[in-house]
Amino acid sequence: MITATILKDAERVVRVTMAIILLTAGTSKFFSHGGFHDYYLGLFQGDLRIKLPPGLVSAYLQLIPYIEVTLGLALLSNTYKRYTIYGWFAFMLSLMVGHYVLQEWSAVNDMLSYIFLGLLGLVLPNHRSWLRRDPNSS
Repeated sequence: MITATILKDAERVVRVTMAIILLTAGTSKFFSHGGFHDYYLGLFQGDLRIKLPPGLVSAYLQLIPYIEVTLGLALLSNTYKRYTIYGWFAFMLSLMVGHYVLQEWSAVNDMLSYIFLGLLGLVLPNHRSWLRRDPNSS
């Protein structure tokens, strides 16, 4: 039988993984010197079935690194875990929609892994503190 402590340990691993994904992605975008923004803005201006306003795309592309770093840091808080994971879902769904608009079907499918990672973070119980393990409650 899986004990509550082991499930809480698993939740820590999931949430740290989510935080590292977001912090790495956001930081790399900050250090791309506009390369991320310019590359994707160009893709959204291509021959696509769905046309989004360039101003809207540009604004969102500029916000993405801030969203990633903010969510990544917030995932390290037990107090706001539920809200942050809902933020994770909203952000990942927005990226999924973006890949759909770009007609990148394999990337759309790959985004499902991130949704499932968020589901694990949502349903698994967490320790009260990052610095200690709660006693086994089963």
